[in-house]
Amino acid sequence: MKYLLKNLGILMIIAAVVILGVYAMNNYIDNIYLIVSLLLIIGGIAAHILLNKKVEE
Repeated sequence: MKYLLKNLGILMIIAAVVILGVYAMNNYIDNIYLIVSLLLIIGGIAAHILLNKKVEE
């Protein structure tokens, strides 16, 4: 469980990159994929910083 919490932020960032890749390869005219991926990147960075501080203690 500790390993999953420690890498949760990285997994969120990878999911955002996959969503951006799917968006770039297809002709979507909807911006929801960009918004979701932005939120995942911001949340992933925040989760990575905060959870690594909590897990290390």
